[in-house]
Amino acid sequence: MNDKYLINISFDDMLSEILGCIRNETCYHTYYWYHEDKGYLEITECDLLRGRIIVEDGDFSEFDWEMEESHIYREAI
Repeated sequence: MNDKYLINISFDDMLSEILGCIRNETCYHTYYWYHEDKGYLEITECDLLRGRIIVEDGDFSEFDWEMEESHIYREAI
């Protein structure tokens, strides 16, 4: 990831934005998950059935963890 201005958003906001993109047939934002050792990793999947987000290196975070304290980021609009 290059140096972009990222903002922290809530898990609920990310889901709302994704659903809005689906409903309006518009493009998605690129979302990132912050890991203290690995930095910002691109979120590549949002698995609604298993309740987790999956990042580019195969690691994942559970929805309930992100609802407590979000580590989700996207570019500022």
